[in-house]
Amino acid sequence: MKAAAMSVWIFINILCFGMCGYLYLIWYQYWMYIEKQKLFGKTSEGPQRTSLSYQDRYTAERKPSELLFNSTLKIDFLRKNRRSAIGGFWSSGVSIRTSNKTSGSYIQPSNNIIRKSNGSPRFPNIHRPLLEFDSDKYICNDLLSTECEEKTAEFKKLLLKEFHRVLMGESKVFKSGLDALNTYDVKYDNSNRKESSREQVMCALKGVKVRTVTADDEPFARLGFRIPRAPLQEGRHYNTCAVVTSAGALLGSDLGEFIDSHDMVLRFNNAPTENYTESVGSKTTFRVLNSQVVSKPEFNFLEDPLYRNISIIIWDPANYTATLDDWYHNPDYPLFPVYKRLLEQNPNADVHLLNPQVLWALWSVLQDTSPYRLRRNPPSSGFIGLWFALHRCARVRMLEYVPSARATRRCHYHAPHADAACTLGAWHPLAHEKTVAERMRDNDDIQVFQKGVIDVPGFRSIVCP
Repeated sequence: MKAAAMSVWIFINILCFGMCGYLYLIWYQYWMYIEKQKLFGKTSEGPQRTSLSYQDRYTAERKPSELLFNSTLKIDFLRKNRRSAIGGFWSSGVSIRTSNKTSGSYIQPSNNIIRKSNGSPRFPNIHRPLLEFDSDKYICNDLLSTECEEKTAEFKKLLLKEFHRVLMGESKVFKSGLDALNTYDVKYDNSNRKESSREQVMCALKGVKVRTVTADDEPFARLGFRIPRAPLQEGRHYNTCAVVTSAGALLGSDLGEFIDSHDMVLRFNNAPTENYTESVGSKTTFRVLNSQVVSKPEFNFLEDPLYRNISIIIWDPANYTATLDDWYHNPDYPLFPVYKRLLEQNPNADVHLLNPQVLWALWSVLQDTSPYRLRRNPPSSGFIGLWFALHRCARVRMLEYVPSARATRRCHYHAPHADAACTLGAWHPLAHEKTVAERMRDNDDIQVFQKGVIDVPGFRSIVCP
């Protein structure tokens, strides 16, 4: 009897769990369908302005455009030897049914043609890219022309939709397996998610303070790490800062002189300036390095002059709730012996380790402001650099973080490797990082999507409750 009762009990539980899972799947697919309609729904023809939807929440509160910050800035918009364009656009052509065939792009000479729709597919393919890389299609020769305004508006619309598409695809739990890829044991409270204004987003980021490992922190104190007692850059503040990404689109941009005109220039990892000064300038004040650059022999961190006589912040992720001691014994990359050797060789080096909990505080702000579930991996070096510069600078100009019409599959201006994931994200939550950055900027669309520069006011200008 006990065995029979147990069998019935197990069967009932399996049935209940199965029904719950099925209902959840139906619920999830319904809301994904609603989101698809927002992304791929019909847009009105006429002025290049969409109805208030996901993208417009990132532009509706924008201040009036500023004057062009550098009228003498010259940019070569015609890039040579481009690769053939990849990725197709989803176009909203007219859907026609003739006999038993349906076509979105041709019309057969028949009297029985019936228009079925205005072109929106019922179930659009969210995995098909919208953004065209390595193309001159949206590049302007005359920045003041009406044609340029139209090209820029179209590129902006497609770019924001592309970010939306990537985020939607990654949030599909049953396809991406995000629950199984929680490498850092991230515990996130979904109730924190809410729609926030631009000012609220900036205040949330401002609330994440710059925290580095200090000389008194354990286990570093007892292990003899001679960490500088002076704070990073001794708490200096700047009027203007240029944050220079390593994006391939910077190659041939002629932005070097403009970059060097800033009070502080922040660069990333092993991105060089030699042989690329016309595109990226020569001045370097600060570098943000990930732990791979510090620990892997091929980067020659201790010897390469690229890392000398500048301020450096190094980051390496720890588990979501890990202590500094936990992190020391289980880093992503073995950076600590190299860092200790650096401090012994150069006690005056202004080189600091970012407290890994800062990474998860930044990630939480990103997740709190996203309508989608993000990858549970830390933010990119680019987002860390932007956040740091906003703490130290009255005005931050970041180059080719939000892609311009020069967008390319080339990952870095100094290396030939090409992969669209370098722009859209394959490990970091890049698509949402860039959406947030685009939302925070207060310069006009021509500067952003033609010149490749977002202009963001520093945190000191933001009054927070």
